Amino acid sequence: MLFRVFTVLAVIALGISTWILTSPARRPQAQKTAKQADMPGYYLKNAVLTDYDLAGNPSIRVEAERIDQIDHGSEVALYNVRVGYQAPGGQTWVMVGDVAHVRPGGKVIDVSGNVRLQGEASGRNATAVVRTDTLSYDVPGSIASTKDDVRIDFAEHTLTARGLVANLKERTLRLESKVSGRFHP
Repeated sequence: MLFRVFTVLAVIALGISTWILTSPARRPQAQKTAKQADMPGYYLKNAVLTDYDLAGNPSIRVEAERIDQIDHGSEVALYNVRVGYQAPGGQTWVMVGDVAHVRPGGKVIDVSGNVRLQGEASGRNATAVVRTDTLSYDVPGSIASTKDDVRIDFAEHTLTARGLVANLKERTLRLESKVSGRFHP
């Protein structure tokens, strides 16, 4: 009889202690307060991204020392970036800069900090070098543009201007305003 009373008391004590220990007030808070924005997104180191044209040939190649996702969205930041574009006619363009942002949708790349755009046609010795602080590159249109000051060096010749629109596919370059040049014989 004493054994049965002890067993009933043990079962009751076990039930009460289980109820107390599993009550919502006693559960530890599982980092519910941490916001998703505070948690790290993805990042890549020494990344190379390549896009191909309809024929399957590489058309654009983006290299970066580091790529970071911004605020768990679709925008990314690239550091020490190099963008290579191969035009259908054989013209190669290379754009380098300190930081780049790819806008949502991946259609526009904004590059800033020590930006350099250099074009080189196959079989030619001279190359044009465009220097500016910021440059936006429209990937589908193959158009690089800026509203900032621009310096263009071509061999011994120098042009400066404010604003530039360069159609890399068509191999045309338009300077917007305040154009000044120096040409050496």
